[in-house]
Amino acid sequence: MNFGERCFFVVISMHGHIIHKDMWSDTFWDWVAKNYAMAFGIPKEVCAQQLLPQVWGFNADAYIKVMETAGIDKALIMGVDWGMSVAGEAKWSVEEMNKWVAKQADQYPDKLAALCAVDPRRGEKAIKLVVKAVEEWGMKGVKFHPTAGYYPDDRKYFPLYEKCVELDVPLHSHTAALINAPMESKYADPIHLDSVAANFPELKIIQIHFGGLNWNLKCIEIMTARANVYAEISGHQVAAAGMPQYWLTTLRNALNIPALLGPSLKERIMFGTDSPLITTVMGDDAWVNWIKNIPEKAKEYSLNFTQEEVNKILSENAKRILKL
Repeated sequence: MNFGERCFFVVISMHGHIIHKDMWSDTFWDWVAKNYAMAFGIPKEVCAQQLLPQVWGFNADAYIKVMETAGIDKALIMGVDWGMSVAGEAKWSVEEMNKWVAKQADQYPDKLAALCAVDPRRGEKAIKLVVKAVEEWGMKGVKFHPTAGYYPDDRKYFPLYEKCVELDVPLHSHTAALINAPMESKYADPIHLDSVAANFPELKIIQIHFGGLNWNLKCIEIMTARANVYAEISGHQVAAAGMPQYWLTTLRNALNIPALLGPSLKERIMFGTDSPLITTVMGDDAWVNWIKNIPEKAKEYSLNFTQEEVNKILSENAKRILKL
């Protein structure tokens, strides 16, 4: 993909989803309907009958339409391996889910790239799946969702990290309290990724959601000492919409902080949307424009950002990770 000299107007999202009903279990979808019902104050049956079918139809074609409206040039898409969680295995196997995601991305090779979502508790099967995903399906990295019930720094998973280093692909791991009940957020504490980064300095690690609100500063501190740790800001639509001054101040401080080791955090923070899962808070088009307009918005709070800094977040940093 040739981005040319478009600079500020190039947008790369490091986090998005395409979804099929059969990729997750009926138990999981029942929880989703229940959580939607509580959030929106409508009957669970209405959510199951009207909202869920819309989610199930969010394939590559639908995602591309969202990207075109929002002005997103390229995006990483992924599934989630919930099979070993309390949700149980889905109709599709984890291999079938990832192959479907890869094939969906193949429909738009200039626009989409895919990650292999796998639970490391699958052991040798997980390693074999990652090898197949990268070498045969062209997937660009590994996606963890520790809230499925595991801590990433368990030494049993080290052979998987060794394989990621060998394949030269990054690990993307969820680090925020953004999860449907009854999944538990405690497993996503980024401190467990710090242990992985310390043991595998050649492994690039992307902190998905940049720690959310509770762990944001922890993510920042980890990045100052681990040159191989990065972050993407999907999910931060919630903070930007609800507490813009706090969020902008935190981002300004993150970009200012000196790294003890490795490149500045200015070179390691990237854009993401988590589409379609955060659109109830802010659509992708609004989020893209929000980030593009940071230099102007920040003036309201006596903060200064440059367009160069915003461009790094929107695309330049991601280009290096994705090797574009």
